[in-house]
Amino acid sequence: MSEPKTLVDLLRTERSGEQRLGFFEKPGQYRWMTVNELRDAALRRLGDLQRAGLTRGQEVVMPVDDPAAFVEIFWACQLGGLIAVPLAPPSNESSRSKIVDILERRAGAALVIEEAGLGQLELTDLAERWTWPVGEGAPGEEVTREADEIAFIQFSSGSTRAPKGVIIRQGQALANLNSIGEGIGLDAADRTFSWMPLSHDMGLVGFHLAPLRWGADQALMPTSAFARTPLVWLQDAAALGSTILSSPNFGYRHALKSIARKGVPEGVDLSGVRLIMNGAEPISLALSEEFLDRLAPVGLARSTIFPVYGLAEATLAVTFPAAGEVIHGLRLSREASGLGDRVQETDGGDAMVTVGCGRPLPGVEVRITGADGGGLSEDHVGRVWIRGDNVTEGYLDDPAATAAALQGEGWLDTGDLGFMRGGALHITGRLKDLVIINGQNLYPHDLEESLQGALGVDALRLAVAPVQREGAAEEAAVFMVHRGDPSSFADTAVAVRQHLSDVYGIGVDLVVPVQQIPRTTSGKVQRAQLAQALLAGAFDEALAVLAPPSKGDSDEPEVSPAEVRSAEVRSAEAGGSAAPEDMEAMMSGFCGDVLDGLRFGPEDNLFEQGMSSIDLAEIHGLIEARYPGGLDIRDFFDQPTIRGLAVVLSERIQAGKIGSS
Repeated sequence: MSEPKTLVDLLRTERSGEQRLGFFEKPGQYRWMTVNELRDAALRRLGDLQRAGLTRGQEVVMPVDDPAAFVEIFWACQLGGLIAVPLAPPSNESSRSKIVDILERRAGAALVIEEAGLGQLELTDLAERWTWPVGEGAPGEEVTREADEIAFIQFSSGSTRAPKGVIIRQGQALANLNSIGEGIGLDAADRTFSWMPLSHDMGLVGFHLAPLRWGADQALMPTSAFARTPLVWLQDAAALGSTILSSPNFGYRHALKSIARKGVPEGVDLSGVRLIMNGAEPISLALSEEFLDRLAPVGLARSTIFPVYGLAEATLAVTFPAAGEVIHGLRLSREASGLGDRVQETDGGDAMVTVGCGRPLPGVEVRITGADGGGLSEDHVGRVWIRGDNVTEGYLDDPAATAAALQGEGWLDTGDLGFMRGGALHITGRLKDLVIINGQNLYPHDLEESLQGALGVDALRLAVAPVQREGAAEEAAVFMVHRGDPSSFADTAVAVRQHLSDVYGIGVDLVVPVQQIPRTTSGKVQRAQLAQALLAGAFDEALAVLAPPSKGDSDEPEVSPAEVRSAEVRSAEAGGSAAPEDMEAMMSGFCGDVLDGLRFGPEDNLFEQGMSSIDLAEIHGLIEARYPGGLDIRDFFDQPTIRGLAVVLSERIQAGKIGSS
């Protein structure tokens, strides 16, 4: 393959007529197109955009959900000299406000989104900037691109109050694509498969652009499809002969929960998978090993989990291990994890486990520095700086954020803390306040302000901190001042969980009553001190009082799997005229399974049970598999109880609007 100079060159190679992209339609069924067909479709979309008045250099904000439409519009931007701004689609209040905020700050940007998504945004004065290119008209006019032109803006990280746009130029993107290919030996013999969102750098760069650059076929599944039916990811990976996959921690956990209920699907053979990229959030060694153990009987090799480090500011990738290396970690003392400390290995129960994320990729440099910017030797914790042709020059129209990140001589401060051992990078934490849940970057101060407004809580009485318990993914812990009996805090904890579920789509287990919120002499919240006290067991007694009842303690009657099956049998025998009590029993079983056995009554609000958007999607998927089209995701918000949903579903069945599978 001749060396590409811009991204557009990836659409014109000797393999363009045979290299394929597959777009998920339903389990086991994909719509395929060649790269040449992708280019033709993108040109037709470009024609629509140009006829709508969009011109070269204009930004295109594109919170597009459908993967096929996303890539066609992305390439329409590349072909027409437009600047793509990928964003997550509007699925909750947080994502909606982020889209609107960016549109308000980017006065000349166009909005490209499906009409249904536009309705969710509830735009008023911004609506005239909306267009949706259907791609059925004449092709647009292609322009010549240069390596120093902006290719796209990544808003994958950043506070919802002031999201930062990472500038990625054509040459920077290609530099990282070249490094990625060299780092994993990617070539035309590979077949990649991903459910990671294309608005995320791992989805877009790692599993769309990189396969294009190196001639590999690729298949793309919507994240929502994975959330509903995680085992389809494994089934289709095997059926497609996929060699390279991707999943952060929450994807492994989601799949393992489904395997625990249903087992590994029959006929799945994962012996052809050579790598599963693991990044986008702090890597859990215990969870990765559990996933490998569970899938070893179907051929998944110990060397497949591939822990990586990267960030949007590097286009994507910074460090990779050697292909075939088995994931490994170090148990380190938390006492020696501060800036400048020399790490100490320990067998203690409160150890921090770090995973080796490999060596810097070709063309990328990593430097560990102290507080003064001076280099630190191996095994010393410091700030992680990076430099290379793939690294951004800064943030779009944000000189303050750019100045804070750039450190001179081309170095960029990632905001992460880590150390080097044997040439491999280990990440230990972050200087910047950030919690990553289900791959979503959230800032504690955003969550704090949102809770303060919703609950009427004074800012001095509340704090949010990232916490990572051993063997678990990172989670948000909410600490609130409460000096009464812990049991009287229960209603407040419920309100916190419901608000964060409604607004951010995250489930929060840890809502902790504390005597005070520790602060520095300058008034800054000491979040790390709260998190360390939690991990040390300082709040165990209060949390035990607040813990949801076990199955044996519940006042609600136990719903057994046999009762769920009986309800389904009665429904089938009745020709689909399922009684509300049958639907209630079925859904109680589904909710109890997905929410890890949490017990609650049929009239309790589901969003008060620590339910995340992933949990919601999986419960909906289980119901959808039994009664296709029976409930819409919106029904969960309109009727957020098992009893309410059961009545809605029963009425629709009895009215003949839906059947059963």
